[in-house]
Amino acid sequence: MAALSWLVVLLPCVLVVFDPIAPANAQEVFRVPDDRPQLPITAKQLKDLGIEVFESKRLKLFTDLDPEIAKALPPLVDQAYESWEEYFGKLPPARDESEFQINGFLMKDKTRFEKAGLLRDDLPDQFHGRQAGYQFWMMDQSQDYYRRHLLLHEATHAFMLAIARLDVPNAYLEGMAEHFGTHQVVDGKLQMRLMPSNRSDFRGHDRLFLMRRDVKQRGIPGLLDINDWKPANFQFFNESYAWAWGMSVFFDQNPRTHERFRKLAKSLTDPLAWKTFANELQPDLPEVLTEWNLFAADAWEGFDFLRSAIEFHEGRALTKPQRAEIHADRGWQSSRVLVEKGRRYELVATGQFTLAEKPKPWVSEADGVTFRYHSGRPLGQLLASTRPAKKAENEREPMLEIKPLGNTSSFEASRTGTLYLRLNDHPAELVDNRGSVTVEIREAE
Repeated sequence: MAALSWLVVLLPCVLVVFDPIAPANAQEVFRVPDDRPQLPITAKQLKDLGIEVFESKRLKLFTDLDPEIAKALPPLVDQAYESWEEYFGKLPPARDESEFQINGFLMKDKTRFEKAGLLRDDLPDQFHGRQAGYQFWMMDQSQDYYRRHLLLHEATHAFMLAIARLDVPNAYLEGMAEHFGTHQVVDGKLQMRLMPSNRSDFRGHDRLFLMRRDVKQRGIPGLLDINDWKPANFQFFNESYAWAWGMSVFFDQNPRTHERFRKLAKSLTDPLAWKTFANELQPDLPEVLTEWNLFAADAWEGFDFLRSAIEFHEGRALTKPQRAEIHADRGWQSSRVLVEKGRRYELVATGQFTLAEKPKPWVSEADGVTFRYHSGRPLGQLLASTRPAKKAENEREPMLEIKPLGNTSSFEASRTGTLYLRLNDHPAELVDNRGSVTVEIREAE
């Protein structure tokens, strides 16, 4: 932990100081009023202190950074605003019909801003990002990516918390701010809500790394438990931000939950929006939780939610040998066979498939190729897991118990449930796989 203590200061926070929400029976909804105060200092005095102002339609940025760096930031918030409204819907109008704009204070030398009277009294001595109302404060970051990430994170808070009657968990607020903060700028165009494809282009992000480390140290947090986390969780535990982001990106990119999560985002002026979303998850919640646990256990850069999505089909007990076709470009796939605890089964896999196209096709059979591994197993190796019809309360996710198989295998079922199979590969590298194997499943003699 000591070697990674620097991560403690990298994560932002939100100070919710907007006015109380409007009554639920209000017919016309307005956004929360702009609470930016009159500045206690003139533009000339700011300049004398080394603080310049860069303004766009949506952001007025006060900063002592190099102007070449600073001037590019407000236009990003203008682009972000378009993405926010596309995702969440149009922001309710202001009662005074003013345009939405926020103030940002981006500081290299905090004492300049103290002298200018631009700091809130409740800001801690050491912080990296804080948002309150229509304003945010942030310290400069050493990485260009993370400077933008933190600014977009805090600006996302300001947009979301301007929505009247907003009533959602802290984890949703933090997770969505992280989700919109995860970005790239390509030819001047801002791309948001990305799954990082690598660490070098997202320096300082490190959310997937934090998740993987936490899984090793403490295990996977329950998906529903994350939504109960209080502000103190985010104040004292870096991993809370990582898991809140992980929850948001999972709900947003998982094909099973994508539409319901987007519907929630479009309904935030309804105080019951989150409760409605939670209720709509109930019919297939066991499947959602299984996919969450499998993502969290294998959360690597570039995770392919589409190809890792599972089509759940319950199996039937064997009365004769059955065959299942297992595709190399998918994650877990139902064999549609029910295995029974204590019984032994034999599996024979035939066929070849490719695991990559470049620099040349890697051809494999179900034994896998031993010149590269993922999760300690050869790429392409046939793997098995059993999913019971109902998981026992407080039981670890059964599908995290994985049996390595191969061309010819036998095993004794440790539980009764549907047998799921897959060909081992990194979750970011399924897209260029081709082919399948046919697996014959029979009871052992």
